[in-house]
Amino acid sequence: MAPSLESSSLPIRQPSPVRVMAGMITDYLDYQHLQTMPMDMDIPYTSQGTSSATPLFMRAAVDSLATTSASFLTSSSPLKSTSAPPAFKLYTISPIKAESRYSGLFHRTPQTAQEVELLEALQGSENRDSSRKRSMLEMQASTVVAGIYNSKAQSQLQAVEQRKHRKTGNRKMGDGKAKYFSGDAFFKMCEADEQKKLDEAAEKERRLAEREVQTGRIRAKYAAGVTAWEVEKTVAKAEKRRTGWLKPKLADYEIEALLPRPKKNIEDKQDEDEEENSVHGSQSGSELADD
Repeated sequence: MAPSLESSSLPIRQPSPVRVMAGMITDYLDYQHLQTMPMDMDIPYTSQGTSSATPLFMRAAVDSLATTSASFLTSSSPLKSTSAPPAFKLYTISPIKAESRYSGLFHRTPQTAQEVELLEALQGSENRDSSRKRSMLEMQASTVVAGIYNSKAQSQLQAVEQRKHRKTGNRKMGDGKAKYFSGDAFFKMCEADEQKKLDEAAEKERRLAEREVQTGRIRAKYAAGVTAWEVEKTVAKAEKRRTGWLKPKLADYEIEALLPRPKKNIEDKQDEDEEENSVHGSQSGSELADD
């Protein structure tokens, strides 16, 4: 339903960050207007500073923006998924009519020079109003597209944060949902979490034990090499010749790498693939197979 002439001209109160930036743009337009005006020697003029310096109204806008809900835009801290830009309140635009509501006046023949001027002024005003309406439609369309992009980027950032939290933290209370502590579901969740921690600790101990066994074998080979070299050294000394090889060093022996980590289960692999696709784009089937 199209708004009335009275209601269509009423301003819509925008969020505080938008009002701050709108005020800065207004000050910038005034600043440009002052720059084009001739200097009057009778009127004291205070310079805004050198051309390389940031004008005062821009610095004031940044300071004011830091006190609003969009203060994260002025901070050097990384953005979080909870740092959402202010929602834009769309302005109701009346339908674009094929015929102006002043068409009756345009069809009249002006009788005086003043009527001609008034008719031309009205025609120019109508043309400017139509141009501004089209510009407003395009601006609001751009804002809607930007809002869709911000929403997708925010959801992807939230998924990344949840993935990091899942790796490092306990998820029993980290999913934001209410918990019934004495319920069977939560009790089983706690039991499964404790069992998972025990299994991970046992796996870590097993890997460390295997690592120690591997290290022991390497040191045994090194000790055998040193013993053989000492025997060669004694024989070479008795035969008054040089040893056939240099004394071995521990660094000469290849240190075996740690055993590969256990493979992730299918569920974790699917979550990782979905997360990677949502952030970096879809990958080819061959690349997924190689991974």
